Amino acid sequence: MKFYGKTSTLIAVGVALIMGAGVAVVYQWYAAEQEKTQQLEERIAILTQQTKRSAVMQRVNEQMEEIANQERRISDEQRIEAEKQTAVAEQMRRNAEEERQNALEAEHRAVEASKVAQSERVIAEQQRAKAEYQKRVADTLSYITLARQLGDVSIKQSESGNQELSQLLAYASQLFNTRYNGDVYTSSVYQSLVIASQSKQQWTTHKGGIYDVAFFNDKANHFVTCSGYGELMKHRQTDDKISTEVLVNNSTYDFRDTYVDRTKGIVYAISRTGHFLIIDNHNTTELLVNNIGALQTMEVIGKQALLFGENGIAQVDTENRAITRTRTFSFKSVTVCFADDYPCIFDDRGRKHIVKSFDQIETVKLPFKGQVTAYASNKISNITTYGMSDGTIYYINPQGQMQKMVGHRSRVTKLKIINWRIYSASYDGRVNLWLADQPKIEPMTIITTNSWILNFTFDEKKEYLWCGDQNGTLTESLISVPMMRQMLKKKIKRNLTREEWYYYIGRNIPYEPFIGKEARL
Repeated sequence: MKFYGKTSTLIAVGVALIMGAGVAVVYQWYAAEQEKTQQLEERIAILTQQTKRSAVMQRVNEQMEEIANQERRISDEQRIEAEKQTAVAEQMRRNAEEERQNALEAEHRAVEASKVAQSERVIAEQQRAKAEYQKRVADTLSYITLARQLGDVSIKQSESGNQELSQLLAYASQLFNTRYNGDVYTSSVYQSLVIASQSKQQWTTHKGGIYDVAFFNDKANHFVTCSGYGELMKHRQTDDKISTEVLVNNSTYDFRDTYVDRTKGIVYAISRTGHFLIIDNHNTTELLVNNIGALQTMEVIGKQALLFGENGIAQVDTENRAITRTRTFSFKSVTVCFADDYPCIFDDRGRKHIVKSFDQIETVKLPFKGQVTAYASNKISNITTYGMSDGTIYYINPQGQMQKMVGHRSRVTKLKIINWRIYSASYDGRVNLWLADQPKIEPMTIITTNSWILNFTFDEKKEYLWCGDQNGTLTESLISVPMMRQMLKKKIKRNLTREEWYYYIGRNIPYEPFIGKEARL
């Protein structure tokens, strides 16, 4: 019983515990359900609130949609109106573009018309300018031809002894030649000026032939001459007069060349007899050179002088005044010239010997036959000339082509070149001028004497040409064209009469005076 009682108690306790546990479980479940219910209620409340808000928002959206619809309708109306305006604007733009194109086409047509008019104007201007140029050319050629014809007539009138009319016609020749830029060195124009200006003066200063003229380096016409009669003279020219001082007068000498040291004023002279004279302020030193033959010419450079003879060469110390060296040739020298950088010796066998130094002499064969008696060359124009014993001149142009020029009747004694102008002198008593830049080179006689011309030179300004002849006459001739024109103008004492004008110049050229207020040259 006791055990049974205990068992019942245990069962009761167990049941109680089970029930307690079940109650606890039920309670926990209930509590959990309550919490879930509360959460659901809260969520329902939230959902309810959200539903209310959603309804409000839906109403708001509906209102907004209505507003948007209204705005869309308004926008559609505005768009339609804008499209209409755009269509109108596009039409206006098309109209404006069409008008612009029309305007551009009109402008293009106007520009084309302007270009055509401008082109026609340019063509007309060119034709007018061409016609004027052709007229000027025709007038120029006509007047230059007239100037040459007047020069020819002037020369003929001078030869006939009618000097006054010769001068008037020479003046007219210069007038038209200058006005129309003609070449003053055209033969008839230049020769008529030389003859009419009468610019030649002559003085008989020596007994023997004058072989050389050498100028001092001063403004006055101060120069020295030497002759084959042993005369060495110093001159000073004033206007048309010459005052002379005799430096040496000894007929045992035969002077062939003289030189003036322009810095020291020392005068040098050589004689064919072999004598070399140095004259310093009237103190004379004489040196005798042997073994080189008759002296021909000399070259003085600084303190040294080279003396050239027919058979050799000698070197002189001009400061100590002593012969330092001599050298003989294997040939005979005929003439010596100083036209190149080096002295050139021409022998009697058609050869040219270039003296590059006292010890170096180069020999070349000449491209022609005959005896060379004069030689000149010019580096600027690159031309070379050889004068021959028969009066012929061989001219070599810059291209190396040789031309034979005939203008002298006998031995050519001297050649000089200034630019393209070649001056030549001869035993025929004439000094000729040759223009090497002309298509046809013809001689123009600018000085005529009655004796052999042995030598010539120019003054310091190259305005006058001076020559000495076999009779001992010294001739001065003006070669400056401006000065000759001035001299000619001073000689004109009257104007051409209208009858003379019409006869020599023509009625189609307006008359004009040569002297008076209206005269011009």
